[in-house]
Amino acid sequence: MQLFRIKAGPAEAGSLADYLENHYVSCGAPGIGDMSLLGKAEIMGKLTEGLCLDGLDLEPRPAPKPVPVAELVRRAEELFIFAQTMQDGDYVIVDDGERMVLGDLGDYYYLPEFDNAEDRSGHRRGVTWIQHLHSEDLHPELLAFLAEAGEVGVFGRAVAKEQLERMVAKPASPGSSELIGEATIREALDILKAAMRSEDPERRERAAAAILQAAGRI
Repeated sequence: MQLFRIKAGPAEAGSLADYLENHYVSCGAPGIGDMSLLGKAEIMGKLTEGLCLDGLDLEPRPAPKPVPVAELVRRAEELFIFAQTMQDGDYVIVDDGERMVLGDLGDYYYLPEFDNAEDRSGHRRGVTWIQHLHSEDLHPELLAFLAEAGEVGVFGRAVAKEQLERMVAKPASPGSSELIGEATIREALDILKAAMRSEDPERRERAAAAILQAAGRI
């Protein structure tokens, strides 16, 4: 599967809080219309057209500041990724600068009633949220990906679920269950349980403390 990133905006609609509450993500870009069948060139044309529309206002106005072609190309690529490249079952990390959340993506859908300059969330994908992430736990390769410029991006290679799980968690310590083995851990716990039935009160106390520590209770 593919892994994507999206930077959430500060607006109420299109904010991470709104995404989490309503189980979706968006890419902004109001005024383009349904992108489900648009190619990159068509999206580029829509973006360019939107910059030139003056509506019916005939009053003189300053010419809009030109947008660099490279910026238009980059934005068109991002929107194409959101509408066409992302697939149901891919994963996304959404980041608003303060929080990061991992989710399982659904299909693209378009809500015209939210496709305006205020809401900026007409283009949507459903999301099943999986877990909150912490930067100190993330693999350096993943941190570099999340720090890239742009609002939408795709990770440079496909990743399996097991690989992603390792990339969003702290590396295993030398004493972790991955390196010791489940059978050895069970044997050690059996020994501690037997020690809890010892006639020596101090030995029982040490065994109980070790079990509670292993369980994360102390």
